[in-house]
Amino acid sequence: MRGGHCPAFFIHMTKNIWFTGIPGSKWSGVDIQMRQFLDADRTDETPERTMYHRAKTPTDSNNGHRGSYFGPGMGCGEDWIDFNFVEPSKLQNDINAVFSGEGYRIIKSHFLARKFNLDYIWNNFPGDYMVLIYREPQKSFAWWSEVMDFSDGHYPDYRPGYTDYNTMRNLLYIESAKITDFAIRKGLNFKQYSPSELAKYIEGANTDIAETLTANGPDIYFAVARIPN
Repeated sequence: MRGGHCPAFFIHMTKNIWFTGIPGSKWSGVDIQMRQFLDADRTDETPERTMYHRAKTPTDSNNGHRGSYFGPGMGCGEDWIDFNFVEPSKLQNDINAVFSGEGYRIIKSHFLARKFNLDYIWNNFPGDYMVLIYREPQKSFAWWSEVMDFSDGHYPDYRPGYTDYNTMRNLLYIESAKITDFAIRKGLNFKQYSPSELAKYIEGANTDIAETLTANGPDIYFAVARIPN
């Protein structure tokens, strides 16, 4: 049902955390930490969906990309462009094709910050969580350019969604504005990120684990909400 609510049986079968941030916002490090302090479904963490920016370090570090990303070039949800042209069940089926375990499924997608996709998720997935990451676009662009590029062999592949450095830099400001505008309209407040602070707002989070983790920099902010039923 476009713009409406999903059927009850569909809602109750989901346990999604819709997660977005712009490239270079260090959101992947946040994802790695969420997977540790939540009862997260990590069946999407296959070898082909793992890439380290630097020499491999212990698995509790914030290094690299782990698990599925959704959107053009990301390997999953390649047609996740404008949600107004799809049904909620189609998005959930795409998710179900990637995850096979229990617990929260963290749905990472830069493309939630395109079109009106954040509003679509809010209107069609009641009971799920949304986590938004904010980091200043120029800092994000500089960091992404340091650890990633547009050549073959990087996971995810940013060429279909961002084309080149000049195109990406412009898109980062557009996507950042989408994220902040959505948060303002929904009354969501951004807080300085720390694992223990984020853990307070998600049911079932293991706060003992969260308190052992350290944020990857002081300039990352988050907003979180459980979508109203």
